[in-house]
Amino acid sequence: MRTIGDIQGEAAARTFGDYLYAQGIAYEVEAGPADAWSVWVKSDDDLARAGELLRAYRENPMDARYDAAAQEAAALKRRESEEEAKYRRRTRNVKDTFTSLRGHRFGIITYGLIFICVAVFVLTKFATEFEPVNSLWLSSHRTFAPLLKRVFDLREVNEGQVWRLVTPIFVHLSFLHIVFNMMWLASLGSVIEARQSKALMIRLVLFLAIGSNLVQWVATGKPYFGGMSGVVYGLIGYMWMRGKFDPACGLRLDSYTIITSVIWFAVCFTGWVGPIANGAHAGGLVIGMIWGWLASRNLGIVNR
Repeated sequence: MRTIGDIQGEAAARTFGDYLYAQGIAYEVEAGPADAWSVWVKSDDDLARAGELLRAYRENPMDARYDAAAQEAAALKRRESEEEAKYRRRTRNVKDTFTSLRGHRFGIITYGLIFICVAVFVLTKFATEFEPVNSLWLSSHRTFAPLLKRVFDLREVNEGQVWRLVTPIFVHLSFLHIVFNMMWLASLGSVIEARQSKALMIRLVLFLAIGSNLVQWVATGKPYFGGMSGVVYGLIGYMWMRGKFDPACGLRLDSYTIITSVIWFAVCFTGWVGPIANGAHAGGLVIGMIWGWLASRNLGIVNR
């Protein structure tokens, strides 16, 4: 789903949306700042045509065809509603059982990750006993290898335990640690799944997890760190750059979110909030920003 532009005023946006609907183009409108309403087209196949229709509407929004289209759209919606009602009377729609899982409110990959994190948190008896998750740390030893050689000093990974490159993201070290990480993950991940794809979300999480974990390991040489923070900062960086350089992609971070995340990023480096995996934060953020910028250049390898 991508945006084709903004229209000033809700009524005008709804009128144009009805026109798109009458033309068989699935759409959404979304309120923005200063009463500017973004028009989203759900199928990439309709983008070019919808863009041309928007240009024509802007040139002459008072054209009588738009009023006619509104009536046609209303009739179509009424007919679809009647057909849907008939269908519901004949069958039991399983989706109705999970209405809260629709749209941005639920991303199946995102909430799968949250479930794993919570399960691991319970397994550690709420971050008081970490012996049951020893196999999830990046390593079981500290490295004293030279900085540039530390990435090769992962003995367990070299022996085949490659899952350790990812699994530290599931281990959280306090109640506040997991709560804040899961809140950010739920918000960011669900948007990416809804407006990009689940496959992209999986690739982002895996790549950001591995990258941020390795940066933390190389920076400190210490294996006992964990949490989803590196991935979260990576998602922030990805959405920030992708939305900035490709506004039509469907991802947009407001200035408050960006400022809050940057301030917290800086505060963590001060040490005021205790020991923090700052290397993972920095690594995730930089990797996410690079990925977002590359994706905005329409490079297929990072864009799907």
